Amino acid sequence: MDGITEPVVLVLGHPIAGNPAQFALERAFDSMQLRWRVISSDVPCERIEQAITGAQVLGFRGLLLDQNLIGQTLDRPAADTGAHSDAPEQRANLYWRDNSPESPWQTENVLTTWLRAEIGKHFKALESEIGPLLWIGTPDPSFPTQIAAEESHSPIAWASTEAIEHARLIAVSETVDVAQWPRCDDGTLVVDFANPANDLQQIRDLGYNVLGREEVRVGILIESIQRWTGKQPRVDVLTEAIEEYLAV
Repeated sequence: MDGITEPVVLVLGHPIAGNPAQFALERAFDSMQLRWRVISSDVPCERIEQAITGAQVLGFRGLLLDQNLIGQTLDRPAADTGAHSDAPEQRANLYWRDNSPESPWQTENVLTTWLRAEIGKHFKALESEIGPLLWIGTPDPSFPTQIAAEESHSPIAWASTEAIEHARLIAVSETVDVAQWPRCDDGTLVVDFANPANDLQQIRDLGYNVLGREEVRVGILIESIQRWTGKQPRVDVLTEAIEEYLAV
C-alpha cells in the first residue's frame, strides 16, 4: 500500500461513530503538509485481533485503537511494565512501523506515555515530588504504574476529606460528588477517567488542576502522530479540530 499511495493510518473503535480522531488527524496532517490518509472502521471487540492482523498485512503505516477497545484486546502489554500483581494489565493502543510496509508493528500505550510526561511536568513546575496518589474507583490500566511513592485507593466513588487533602495526585474513574470535596491551594492534580466525565470546571473552581477527556484525546493524537511521522503536530490545530467536530 505505501508503495502505491500515500501512507495510510487506521482508526478502530466500537462504536466509531462520534469519534473525532479521523477529523483531527486529517487536519493535523494537512497543517503539517503531510500527504497522509486516515480511515476509520467500526470493529467489534471479538474481531479486533483479526482487524489488527489485516491492517498489518495490507501495509497500513499505523493503527490507533479507541480507548473503548483497549480493555478488550489480547495484544501484548505496553512497554510500561512494573505494575503490582493485582493491577490491571496495560494494553497497547498505538501501532506503527518504519517506512517498509513489510516491517513488523511496534506497539505502545501512548496514553500511559503521555500521562507520565504530563504528570511529571506538573510536579516539576511545582518543584515537588509526585504524589501522594489517591485512586477513587477502579484503577484504569492506562495510568502509569509506580509513579508515586505513596498510594491509597478508595474502590467506590467516595473518599474522605482527609484522604483528598492528603493527596497531591488524584485519579478518578467514577462519577463523584465534587460538592463534597475540600478546596485546594497546593497544586493537586486530578486525572479524570470517568465516563461520563465529572464536572471538571467545578473541580477547577475548587483550585485543582485537571486533566480530562479533552486533554487526553489531544495527548493521544500528539503521541500517535509523533510515532507515525517523527514530527510534532500543533496542539491548537488538534484542539480546534476536536472542538469543531464535537460541536456539529
